[in-house]
Amino acid sequence: MLIIKPNSMPPLWWLFPWSYARQLHRNAQALKALCDRQDDLLKSKTGTRQRWSIWISGLPGPDRKYLFKDNDVNGNTVGDYLHCVGSSWTIMKDPEDAIVFCDRLNKGAIK
Repeated sequence: MLIIKPNSMPPLWWLFPWSYARQLHRNAQALKALCDRQDDLLKSKTGTRQRWSIWISGLPGPDRKYLFKDNDVNGNTVGDYLHCVGSSWTIMKDPEDAIVFCDRLNKGAIK
């Protein structure tokens, strides 16, 4: 953990200006890490949206499939959003099983 000391300057900094620049860089990185950590805490407290949701594919009947969409991923294709185990997507046919599985995903019981 880095400690931010706003008035700290390395000894003999005028002889070694790069050490002073390094100290400023360390302070800036520590401040950025602190701000990012506080942002993450605020986002987790204010966010009411569930991370995982059910994505329905196909028409009603035997061809209907229930997939699981990750709402926190910024992907380019649909495949980036879907829950997968290994290289295959998690697909269910029964809606009740899909709801239970989605609840377990949101609670963190399944990864």
